[in-house]
Amino acid sequence: MTPNGVLTSATWDNPDDDRYEEEWAVVMSTKGQYSLNKLQALGLKQEIANGNRGIILFQTFSISIPFIAEFYRVRRFLKGTYQLPATASEKSYEPISKEKWEEFKKKAYQSIGKS
Repeated sequence: MTPNGVLTSATWDNPDDDRYEEEWAVVMSTKGQYSLNKLQALGLKQEIANGNRGIILFQTFSISIPFIAEFYRVRRFLKGTYQLPATASEKSYEPISKEKWEEFKKKAYQSIGKS
């Protein structure tokens, strides 16, 4: 954290160095989807954590915080000079299918007594 209390890319989630690059995805309730880099995701996380409920403006697009349905890291990988073989990277995030989600939701509602 910097002296003024602002999180930087080197302090969020405790990455001690900038060896890694990340790709983040934002899915909107309006069916839009955006891909963010590490610094863009950091800015969005800060605004959400601060309780801001407005619009985040990036250079070529904007994201309205109240309409965010999902926000997750797609992948994390080492930058150029630190690259390892392909097996060293994190597996891609694969969301569950709608059918499995509906089945899970149905079982959960049945277990708490809702229909």
